[in-house]
Amino acid sequence: MTRKTNTALIALLGTILLGLSTYVLITIVELQIHVGMLTEEIMSVDKQIGRIYNFIDSIRSRWN
Repeated sequence: MTRKTNTALIALLGTILLGLSTYVLITIVELQIHVGMLTEEIMSVDKQIGRIYNFIDSIRSRWN
């Protein structure tokens, strides 16, 4: 293999690795965004369940 071929192969491999690493980075960032959104939704549901329990407790305390 000549020096020109080696240079072309190194450039090709570098381009492939750069593309793969970019794809992996974007995928990880998207996953973090989705996990954050899901966490926020779970916290919102938890807050609403807490409000329901407080409402039920306030009604029960009126009857006692």
